[in-house]
Amino acid sequence: MKKILLFLFFTFLSFSQEKKLTVSQIDSIVKTIKPKVESSGIIQKKKKKIIGGVGNTTYEFEKKLIYSYYNESTRDKEYEFLQFYEFYFFNEKPIFIKINVEKTNIKDNSKEIFKVELNETESTSFKEIKNPLLINLRMKLNKIIFDLINYKLPE
Repeated sequence: MKKILLFLFFTFLSFSQEKKLTVSQIDSIVKTIKPKVESSGIIQKKKKKIIGGVGNTTYEFEKKLIYSYYNESTRDKEYEFLQFYEFYFFNEKPIFIKINVEKTNIKDNSKEIFKVELNETESTSFKEIKNPLLINLRMKLNKIIFDLINYKLPE
């Protein structure tokens, strides 16, 4: 218990001095606090057919966004896509992002996986994220970040 209190005191002190938190410090904070927002939803086509779902969990520390986990699954006749994003923030700006995308062929159950980690510069760039799955990840990523910072459930 003393270690947790000491860690929290150190973290409070760090925030008051506006010292940039590391990813491991954010991970430690997230383990000790409850999420600010947990949400989920479904993805529908125009004809009301359900094609997937989304989920989002967001953590704040001292009323500032520090971490968010977003997942999305979609399915069509040929493929199922699972997308996982982990966002680390400091002063409501992304400092590190982990992306994991899985594409599964429904017929033969073959799977392609793409993983990437983006540092602060890469996470705020407008340059497309090259991937073998040919998914426009930059547009998706920027939309999610915009929605998270503006306290909306990513669409």
